[in-house]
Amino acid sequence: MTLWIDIDDLLHHLLHHSRPSGIQRVVFEIGSALRNLAGHDVQFVRRGPGASDARDFRTVDWTMVETVFREATNTSVKPGASSVNAPPLTVQALEQVAPEDTLSAFLRTESRILKGLAGLPHTFVRLGLKALRSRLDARHARPKLTTFSEGTQLADVARPGDVFLTLGSPWHHASYSQTVRWLRDDLRLSYALLMYDLVPIRCPEWCNRGIITTFRAWHQDILPLADTLFAISHATAKDVRTYLSEQDIGTNIPVHPIPLGTGFGLSDGSMSAEALVREPYVLFVSTIEARKNHALLFRVWRRMLEEMPADRIPTLVFAGREGWLVSDFMQQLENANWLNGKIRFIRNPTDEDLRRLYADCSFSVFPSFFEGWGLPVTESLSMGRPCVVSNTTSIPEAGGPLGRYFSPYSLDEAYTVIRETIEDPEGLAAWTAKVRAEFQPVPWKDSARAILDRVL
Repeated sequence: MTLWIDIDDLLHHLLHHSRPSGIQRVVFEIGSALRNLAGHDVQFVRRGPGASDARDFRTVDWTMVETVFREATNTSVKPGASSVNAPPLTVQALEQVAPEDTLSAFLRTESRILKGLAGLPHTFVRLGLKALRSRLDARHARPKLTTFSEGTQLADVARPGDVFLTLGSPWHHASYSQTVRWLRDDLRLSYALLMYDLVPIRCPEWCNRGIITTFRAWHQDILPLADTLFAISHATAKDVRTYLSEQDIGTNIPVHPIPLGTGFGLSDGSMSAEALVREPYVLFVSTIEARKNHALLFRVWRRMLEEMPADRIPTLVFAGREGWLVSDFMQQLENANWLNGKIRFIRNPTDEDLRRLYADCSFSVFPSFFEGWGLPVTESLSMGRPCVVSNTTSIPEAGGPLGRYFSPYSLDEAYTVIRETIEDPEGLAAWTAKVRAEFQPVPWKDSARAILDRVL
């Protein structure tokens, strides 16, 4: 039996964004762990050149994905970097990197993916070429983990009883239900899906209008076809079960929560040599979007500046990228001169930057209204840094007994917990020591094993 994992949206994201988001990190880490645990029983597929064809899926070499992902998370791409001088990436350009006699048909197919790099900063063009070179170097250096030729049509190698797993977020493919019906009816595969959250359904006010419509329609089509559902937290599993009942989709579909891995997974643990922030600071790692509740922290810091001497207040550091529905908030920050420098924004940090930021902060904060899990919470704890967090949805699962909690809807609660933490350095030191002594990271192989136990 083979587990086929769709990673098409992971590849698409890596080609069009400078950093992976939380979902892409989870796909990569679980994919890597599944590959390491089950070897050739786990295979990866993506859409072929005919992306509009719901049945065109091809096997893909995980080595290439791994190389590009590692480089994407640990290579600085400066904001506003131009791709004007980036050379077009074509089959001919790739053939100049390696002679035709060593370039397999698979790599010629992969070039169609890498052509998308031409629209990215020059750094990412180099990453694509580096991944290609690494792939070529590795061809004869280690045994193959697959029994299938790379770039092979899924229909030619899948067998009845195999399982097709969607780990990512291919919600933009309106034809995905056609794919799943083909997988089940023609190829006789079982279908499994990992659920992250139901934010666009439960809290549409925090989402882009387009994603609300797309997300609802996609899940209404796909969920009735699922044989097995996984969820990244008990809170999400409960929410999904409730939704299945509300929509009369079928309460007989099993929903299994899985343990979510901690931190930066397969990375080497290196961090930036130089401090990114010199003064004492509190860290908030997240895309800036309405749901994450950055506005609450702005109000907390402004109130502290009204009631406390400025030199006793640490800087608040936002680390991430600018998302949707925050143009007014960003304008407010500009108008307030970022509270005269008491709030800073570090855009698109690498993993090395993030480790440095976690390592040097006094503590972290995470005031989100709604999460499927809360990766920044466990990242902070895994780096030995306490985290002051909201008490909603799955976040208490991530923080456990080592977190300190407040309602994300209450300015007074957030202000009290954060100010008390700042004004009690001895208590913070004891809390930090407790986190370092007691926090137990969850290896990504536990996430992978929970999936394998249910599908293979």
